[in-house]
Amino acid sequence: MLGEKEIVLQAVEMVGKWDVMLAGIKGDELLIVSKKECPNQLTIEGMKLNVKRYDPDNYISLLYENENIFRDYRVFYFVKVYMRKILDLLAYLEVSRLSMDSMDFKTSE
Repeated sequence: MLGEKEIVLQAVEMVGKWDVMLAGIKGDELLIVSKKECPNQLTIEGMKLNVKRYDPDNYISLLYENENIFRDYRVFYFVKVYMRKILDLLAYLEVSRLSMDSMDFKTSE
């Protein structure tokens, strides 16, 4: 039986690693961020996996609304420059949230 990392890397190869910006796994669901379309389902070592594919530009926009589309997955493959954008965005969102919490705390005093 393959581990999660090997499953993700095989999926990336199947989709085309030159087109994939980010790939991860959560249970039987694969996260693929790629400009290239890919199947909704992949079979790796007899395991059927559902694929959630996002366009790279659209994925960054969706992170503003729901960070869990990144945080819920174990990411094993990424393009360094793209991952940097995501981490910068998540850090910005966290600082904004802390700032808002701090403002709420000050107004309640």
